[in-house]
Amino acid sequence: MVKEKYQQMIYKSMYENFQKWDELEFVTERQIYYFLHSLKGTAGSIGLCELTTIASEKIEPLNENEERHWSKSEWKSYLAPIIEGISFYQTNFNVQQVENTQLISTDNSYDQEFILIIDDDIVFISYLKDVLEKKGHSVIVAYNGKRGLELIYELKPSIVFLDIMLPDTCGFSILKNVKKIKKDRMFVAVMSSNDCKENRIRAYDMGALDFISKPIEEDILNSYVTNRLAYRKELEQSIIIDELTQIYNRKFMDSQLIKLIQQYNRNKEPFALAIADLDYFKKVNDTYGHLVGDEVLKGFADLVMNSKREQDVFCRYGGEEFVMLMPQTTVDQAYMLLEQLRESMKQKHFTASGARFQVTFSSGVVEATTKNLHPKKILEEADQALYNAKEFGRNQTVMFDSLTAGVQKKIKVKIIVIDDVYIIRNLITTHFENWKSSENFDIEVISYGDGVSFLNSNWYTPNYKYIILLDGMMPEMDGIEVLKKIREKHTSNDVIISMLTGLKGENYVLEALENGADDYIVKPFNIIDVSTRIMSLIKRLFI
Repeated sequence: MVKEKYQQMIYKSMYENFQKWDELEFVTERQIYYFLHSLKGTAGSIGLCELTTIASEKIEPLNENEERHWSKSEWKSYLAPIIEGISFYQTNFNVQQVENTQLISTDNSYDQEFILIIDDDIVFISYLKDVLEKKGHSVIVAYNGKRGLELIYELKPSIVFLDIMLPDTCGFSILKNVKKIKKDRMFVAVMSSNDCKENRIRAYDMGALDFISKPIEEDILNSYVTNRLAYRKELEQSIIIDELTQIYNRKFMDSQLIKLIQQYNRNKEPFALAIADLDYFKKVNDTYGHLVGDEVLKGFADLVMNSKREQDVFCRYGGEEFVMLMPQTTVDQAYMLLEQLRESMKQKHFTASGARFQVTFSSGVVEATTKNLHPKKILEEADQALYNAKEFGRNQTVMFDSLTAGVQKKIKVKIIVIDDVYIIRNLITTHFENWKSSENFDIEVISYGDGVSFLNSNWYTPNYKYIILLDGMMPEMDGIEVLKKIREKHTSNDVIISMLTGLKGENYVLEALENGADDYIVKPFNIIDVSTRIMSLIKRLFI
């Protein structure tokens, strides 16, 4: 059973914690408080309700900020009911079974929205991750606030479960930042065992949608997520204005495109469609920050709205992509309009930290004909023309024709395996080399025997997306150090990193997540499950 696996994990974690304390001359009251706080929130969620009760009773008289020293005899006496429970469990169960427990479930659903868990309790987040992924949800975890904020920016999760007590910051600080960035109607639920009235009021005042008390039961968690995702979908369907740029959104664009197609069918009234994409927008975010990137998007939207014709419909299509619908317009006329906008954008300056910079855009234009009179088809043709504009140098407008149709757009994906064990490298690379490139993906597989040779290679090119399977234990430089080097230059937008681990200790998983790992795969693993998971990542993150 799922819960039994995590019960084994929590008993093992407590046993190891007490072993560490036993080697110390004393522990502080704050350490005891933090241990009980974590136990209180996690134990009940995985069926150990007695432990939650004991932890709740024991934490009551303690002060989380108190540094008073507790001797071995004092803390052992105070926590005797818990210590006795661990001894009983060890007598009746093999705690070491957790060493070989596989924590990653395979998810075959590609269209689910992301759920982000920001919590420092590895047992609790692993349990939540397992429960939600078994229901088909896509779950990413962050062990600290810094990584949690990075993932909010990079992956734009639909739901965020946020703990109050984090190792590097307070959960309320994360709420404050989330409120500033206002990312795409994201639902934030504070999840804590410290559910006092003051914390609840503060969470709601700072913008949290919900406050969920730990422990939480599995069926309640699943129902909550289903409810909130359905509500989010209803909100999106009822809103036609993009929150950031204040122009029409994709939903409105879809409805207007259908109307133009209907008008064409009735009276052959021509219209054109263009997709525009800001050039090197990721570089703007990486150089000046996401808030400046948001200002660039708003600046571009304002420029177009002030320059376009009254009848043109301008929409944010997604990210840094925009669509212009141009009624009663031929492709040649549309080309001239887009070129005028492009020249205006070239002259526009943006400012960040005293520095001035410019941003250009590329666009693809297509005219409605009897052969492309379907929303998907006409958008594909415009996107194909845009792809050619970017392939041939950017900062230009390309019209769709028979020549551009011959260059098929594919997402280029590199799967990189970094492991010092030849058998593992060979197994993975052989499996993925046998994948057939589809009409949407070009897949290339590369392997390295150590992290140093990988880092010294010319592995990164901007026109690819990357999934890196990184072994944790390697000679010369271990996986954590390699992970840190990668994350110095590349975010999860372009490079997804999954750590390969034998799970020799939970601290390794925590350290990997804290330093930017997106996922972890436990050895030994089933290669079919891993390949399914990788294709899921490709389709969720790179389309």
